[in-house]
Order: sequence, then C-alpha cells, then structure tokens
Amino acid sequence: MTAGARVLETVRRNAPLGLRVFDVAAAAAWADGLEIDVVGRGSRTRALANRSGIYCAFGIPGLNGFELGGAADAAAWAGALRRYRIEVRDPAGRFLPFAFPADLPAKGLFNWLAPWMSPPQPLVLPTEHGSPPAAMASQVPLFSSSARTFPGTLAQIRAQLREFGTDRPAAWCLLTASIDGLVRGLGLADGEGRVAVLFPYPEPPKPVLTSPPSPINDFRWDAELAAYYLPRPVGLPAPSIPDLADVLAQLAAPCLLLQSTASPPEPLVAQPLEYRVPLTVRTATPDGPSSYLFVNPA
Repeated sequence: MTAGARVLETVRRNAPLGLRVFDVAAAAAWADGLEIDVVGRGSRTRALANRSGIYCAFGIPGLNGFELGGAADAAAWAGALRRYRIEVRDPAGRFLPFAFPADLPAKGLFNWLAPWMSPPQPLVLPTEHGSPPAAMASQVPLFSSSARTFPGTLAQIRAQLREFGTDRPAAWCLLTASIDGLVRGLGLADGEGRVAVLFPYPEPPKPVLTSPPSPINDFRWDAELAAYYLPRPVGLPAPSIPDLADVLAQLAAPCLLLQSTASPPEPLVAQPLEYRVPLTVRTATPDGPSSYLFVNPA
C-alpha cells in the first residue's frame, strides 16, 4: 500500500500585475494571443493570460521580494512601488500596438486611468448598442487595425487619414462614428493613417411603408464621423508604438474632416452606412476623388 502524499509547504506568490483588456470593436473583455511585456531598466517580462483571460506577470525584476513575501497590508504594496512601462502587441495583427507607464505592484486588477483628467478617472468608451457607455475601470482598451475584418457581424467604416495642407499621414488619429447623435464606434489610425471603425450595428431603422415592401435586411443609417488629432511637430516622425495617454488625450482636440478640398474646403457630411456593406470614406478634390480622407487640424 502506498501512503498518501502530504503537503509539507505551500508557496504563494503575489502577482504584481493583473491586466484585463477590452476589445473596443466587439465590446468584449477578452483577447487571446497578445504579447504584453513589462519593461524595466534592461529587462522585459512577458505577462501570460490565465483561464479568466487576465494577463498576469510574475518574476518582474525589482519585485521578486514582494512576489514571495507577505502582502497582506497596504504598506507592503506601497513600499514596493516602482515605475515600469507596459507594451502591448498583437502578433496576429488584429489590434494596434501601444504602451503606457504603470506603477507596480498593482493591487487587484490594474486600473488604467486617463491621466490628462483632473483628477485621473476611468475612460468612457462606447459599448454594444451604444448604451450604456463602458467606464474603462480595470480594463485597458484595444483598438482594431485596419486589416481586421469581421464577416458581416460588425459595421465597418474605413479610411486613410491625411493632414490637410501637409499631406502627412494623420498617424494615431482617433475617429468616431455616431448614429442618431450617439457615438457607436471609436477607431484609431495606425502610423500610416489607416483606420477602421468597427462596431455592432444599431437597431434597424423604423420601416417605411413602400410598395413593393423593402427587403427585410435592407437597412441604412446616416453615420457622422468626427476626428480627434494633435499633429506632431514638423520633422518629427510618428512613433512606432504610441503612448496610450497621448493617443486618448486627443479626445480633447476635435478636428475638421473634409468632404471636399475645393475652395473653400467643405466639411464632411453624414455618410450612408448600409447593413453588411463596408463603407470607405474619401475626400473629393478639384481633380476628382482622392485616396484619402483629409483632416484639418487648424
């Protein structure tokens, strides 16, 4: 007979970082396969997702004593605090990269606050059907790349943003889509100005009595687009991986989108969005349609 095993000692480790992400397009608090690194002085520690979809990091240089020590009281957490940089990338190309500073260890789920607000507070982003908006407490937003596609399940509005007057890509510009005065989607341009605003379709418009009746899925909405952008100084290249706070601080800097660059330039009008039909928005020029949607930051 084999004697039963006895547990002689239990080792408990404290996680300095527990991070939950939020897919802005799908309004989902989960995304697998991300590369999330905690970067310190000369070190890089990969955070791994647990069964609950929370990315946890262990073995962070400078926090080993905290991880293996007792952390029952607030003094232990406060005494171990150090500043790190969190970098988020998606090898699958679904989401755009970004980074942000973080003071670790963070008790509970990491709570990313909008640092440009006074006092700092959770960011509010649109969710499914636009109501209620999602306070981004204990979540970090993920923005879709322009290459990301959905097979008809989400509305898709795409553009390639350019600065009017300089013809530079409007790198890391924010673009919102509103329907009936309610923000339904928020997208982020990449370093080349390419942007996709993806969001769940709103409720179908009220049917109009026609003869013959319209097809049951022949829906159309008027989508109003708005840009938020802080142009970088002339000669300064766009960062390859932007700071999340810098990106979202642009929400306080609305810019004019142009329907036409004719003299005088005309502001962008509402765009027709059809059910299951991707929409690409471009600015007209005196020479005809362009490949770009121009942003006028002036």
